[in-house]
Amino acid sequence: MEFSSARIKFIPITIDLAQMIMKNPLAFYYKYRLPWNRSWPSDGLKATLPFYVEWLENDQENLGFGPWIMIDHDGEYVIGDIGFKGLPDEYGIVEIGYHVVSSVRNSGYATEAVEALCHWAFKSELVRSVEAQCGKQNVPSQKVLINNGFNQTLADRDMFTFNIEKHEFYKKKTKYKNES
Repeated sequence: MEFSSARIKFIPITIDLAQMIMKNPLAFYYKYRLPWNRSWPSDGLKATLPFYVEWLENDQENLGFGPWIMIDHDGEYVIGDIGFKGLPDEYGIVEIGYHVVSSVRNSGYATEAVEALCHWAFKSELVRSVEAQCGKQNVPSQKVLINNGFNQTLADRDMFTFNIEKHEFYKKKTKYKNES
């Protein structure tokens, strides 16, 4: 189920991989022969993994609609993690979230990763749109979403909600036109 974009290799987090990351993150770095990065796994990913493992144990078909690890295409370092917060809801909406390690931020990885994972999700007939939330102060994340064609749909106290519909994604991302 792994796939790649121009600069990023995406690895879905399986139950075994999640348990490895929870118990001994250094074992992950050893397995993939990567240099250790103190800022990954992120606190958000570590908090999510126990619930994710339980969810995945109940249905292995959910793999892909949880977290993915991002490694640079040459396999030299961890970029971060990205993923969905579950299966599409009854309206076909999935929520995406991402974390890029500080050492490679502002390099376009988040923009590339969001595009690639949206494309992966939109291959499913169950997914009609992708949604994301980010803090009002998180301007870099807002730019990632806007650069991928997301529109702001809601402003709450401290958060913005963004959304992109499948047909809008393919209209703006012409390199995928033949696949839509």
